[in-house]
Parts: sequence; structure tokens; C-alpha cells
Amino acid sequence: MHAFRPFPLLFGATAFALALLLGAASGAQEPQPDAADILFERPQLQALKLGDNLKYSYRFHSADEKIFGPSFDDTIALTIDRGDTPDKKRVDVQLFSAERRRAAGPFDDMAGNPLLSLMLEENLQRLATIFQSNPRYMKTAIRMALRSAKASPDRAEGFDAAAPAWKVEVAPFLNDPNKARMHGLESLTYRFRVSAAAPGEIYEIDISARDASGAVLFEETTRYDAKTP
Repeated sequence: MHAFRPFPLLFGATAFALALLLGAASGAQEPQPDAADILFERPQLQALKLGDNLKYSYRFHSADEKIFGPSFDDTIALTIDRGDTPDKKRVDVQLFSAERRRAAGPFDDMAGNPLLSLMLEENLQRLATIFQSNPRYMKTAIRMALRSAKASPDRAEGFDAAAPAWKVEVAPFLNDPNKARMHGLESLTYRFRVSAAAPGEIYEIDISARDASGAVLFEETTRYDAKTP
């Protein structure tokens, strides 16, 4: 089991630092917000109360167990605790269950939902193992893709349709100079879906790669699921 290093340690521990790294714009609002604003700058935990639980289903699908590892389904749970100030929260984490359990968190003084950092780190560590590569190389590719990404209007199924919903989608490795060694994963697409109506706002993260026929090679999907036990 690898030692878990939360993604904020790679990207910066605060939303402000993340925004700087992504080159977030400030000042006049845009009709189509940038990725940094949607994913990193908003106080996504603001409406949550002490003791609230955010439950997510997680599915990893692998077309080749020898290369990508075995497929599995699991769960993730975040529990909200009191922070040092009224606008910040402490977030305790249960990342997977039983034998797959990872040490993760707790996250102190959070305004944003740490789910994004958790799942990007999980993906980054998996890719680094598959490719025997430096995770910082892939982190840089993801960061550069998000720097220029825009959020498009979305429809958040299962939540208040009147609440704003957004989708951010990037494919960081399509033109990577080392894509010939990526086992087809140069098509990896990162899709983040958020809605003001969803607890914690981030309600789906999907990371997937498909072959020329459209068949899934590799997919990690994390979804908000109030029914998860």
C-alpha cells in the first residue's frame, strides 16, 4: 500500500494557491466561468453543518487487469467537523473500505470540497504505477490543461434543476510527446461536474479513456450517492 499524499500537497494547500497555479482570472465575471473558479475557488462546504456526511460511490473499470489493475466498486465518505473559523470546516475521510482503505486526511480549515484533490491524487498515483513515471510530470499536464479550460452549462440529474450546474472537461495527454508509451491512455479525459444544489457541490468526477471503437480502456467514476450505506 502506498503512502497517500493528498493532491493539495502537490498543487498547494489552499484554494488561493490552487487558483494562482491555474492562472485564475480575477475581476470581471465571465458568462462562461474558468475551471479554477468552478473547481477551486468557491466555498463548496459553506452550506454544510457539523456532522453532515457526504457519501460517494466509486467504480474503477479496467479493460486489461495486467496493465491497469483489477476492476472494483467501493465507497468514499466525508464527514464534516467544526473548523477553527465559522467559514472553514474540518473534513474527516474514509477512502474506500476494508482491504482497500487508504490513509487520507483529515483536512483542516477547508472551504472547498477535498473530494477533487482526493480523486486526482488517487488517479495520479495509479497512473504513476502503470507508467513507472514521475507523478509530477502528469500533474503538470493536468494543471496546464485546467489553466485554459472553461466550464460549460450542465444539467445536474437528481438535484434542483433551477440551481446552476457546470461541467469542466479536459484531455491533458492527447498531444503528449510520450503518448506512444501510454497503452492507449493518451485519450484520458477528466470530467468534473458541479452544482450549487449538490451537498459539497462536486457531484461527479469521471476519468476515462476509450479506444478507437469507443470501448472503455480505463475508467474511474466517483458520484455523490445519498443512498450509499
